[in-house]
Amino acid sequence: MKKYLLVMLALICVSISGCVSEDSTSMQLSDVASEENVLNMAIFWLDSNVDPINGWNGWTLTRCGIGENLIQIDENMDFKPSVADSYEVVDEYTTKFHIREGVTFHNGKEVDAEACKVSIERALEESDRLDVKFPVENITAEGQNLTIVTSEPCGTILNKLADTVFIIVDASVADEDDFKYKPICTGAFKIEEFDADTGMVLSRHEEHWSGITNVDTVNVKYIQDASTRTMALQANEIDIATQLSKHDLELFEDDEDFVVQKGPNLRVFLLRLNFEKPYMQEPAFRQALSYGMDKETYAVELVGGTAAKGPFNELLPFGYSGEDYYQYNPDKANELLDELGYLDTDGDGIRECNGENIVLKYISRTNHGADANNIGIAMQQQYKEIGIGMEVSQMENYIDLAKSGDFDMLWERWTSAPTGDCQYFIESGYVTDAAGNYGKYSNATLDTINEELDSTLNKDDRDELGHEATELMMEDVASLFVYYQEGNVVTNKNVEGVERFISEIYYIDDRVMLVKA
Repeated sequence: MKKYLLVMLALICVSISGCVSEDSTSMQLSDVASEENVLNMAIFWLDSNVDPINGWNGWTLTRCGIGENLIQIDENMDFKPSVADSYEVVDEYTTKFHIREGVTFHNGKEVDAEACKVSIERALEESDRLDVKFPVENITAEGQNLTIVTSEPCGTILNKLADTVFIIVDASVADEDDFKYKPICTGAFKIEEFDADTGMVLSRHEEHWSGITNVDTVNVKYIQDASTRTMALQANEIDIATQLSKHDLELFEDDEDFVVQKGPNLRVFLLRLNFEKPYMQEPAFRQALSYGMDKETYAVELVGGTAAKGPFNELLPFGYSGEDYYQYNPDKANELLDELGYLDTDGDGIRECNGENIVLKYISRTNHGADANNIGIAMQQQYKEIGIGMEVSQMENYIDLAKSGDFDMLWERWTSAPTGDCQYFIESGYVTDAAGNYGKYSNATLDTINEELDSTLNKDDRDELGHEATELMMEDVASLFVYYQEGNVVTNKNVEGVERFISEIYYIDDRVMLVKA
């Protein structure tokens, strides 16, 4: 079976590659043609607007050097000053920041502590991201000095403020009609044009506090498909691309015209299970699903990643480094399903639950790309060995299906700890009634761990709670955690100052430079 699967996966990759035409590299967004230093980059995700208080839209701002926080996470996952040039955690309630002199908004206004205060208050009041909010006693601003006092102990205040929701914006103009498309931030580049279907045109923020970059214009092209990004790089239509496929990356690794940076990152690809389905409520059924899928083969042979054991990569202090709880074992899967009484009574090869064939709906989004679909097809074949049917679909209306519960397995990709703390992922996606908990998973013990994290300040203690949550989610099969991604950034040799960030929150910043060939 495994040999057959490998052959099938190879055929899938060939067929997908063959379906991409050269016409697909053409962008509707016009390049800026001039004697200026023009940088062309591709991003694989762009939402309908880029107001940072809406969902994860702020990621686009930080990835493209548009938005900055008081503090940020550097390429080594350490905090670094940004709009603030220094900070002090006074105690479990109080944190002080000194706002950097010479920081200006894209509209030319100077940034002081009061501007930062109003920006943070706007995020706390209006953002839909409950997972990053914190209880405030008061926020005071005096000149360049900003003090935040929480009403409860908050051990993750720095992590939360490094989230893109808290990008510093000129909140005094946030009610203007075009703010959500052209938010006034402080980064090295500012938005001149925005189109949710094609991308953005950026210009250099001449008054940026660092004054380093020599790039005048950035064309940000929204290219969802990895193969299309590859072709655009080859055609010199773009200078920077991220997250190319394993097979396409090999095209650039020995090419002296490109620089390839790659390594593990914090992104986990998973299948969220729908716990409103009666069979999904059975722990043994979920275990059987895990036993029935060969994650190692998917990860290594198909996507060039690492098979996932749980929600967090073992690079993280709260990740799991032991053996996978439910390694590929179709015999064990069949045994569990037999014990549950889910039998194939009519001989059609599919087991039944309450008299109905068990045919799982596997849903991914069209912009999740070929990998999501290919893994679904591979699982579809392997699940035949355990008597489970599967329908594999890539849908434009993915979010509607997620919200309505019209799925059994929902393909998702998460950067599980973008600011280096475990609580974000747990609180966003797995506590009872979490905004991202589309599968309605609920575990009282996990909810209790999350509540303990709310009041735990010591980092080692937080990491230990995160480790407990990791093992609980693995044992309970809260989701099918499929693989951890190996991140990659490919740049034209004429581009310097681009780092590969493990967190994926950033792609370019004020350090990016264009050099002569």
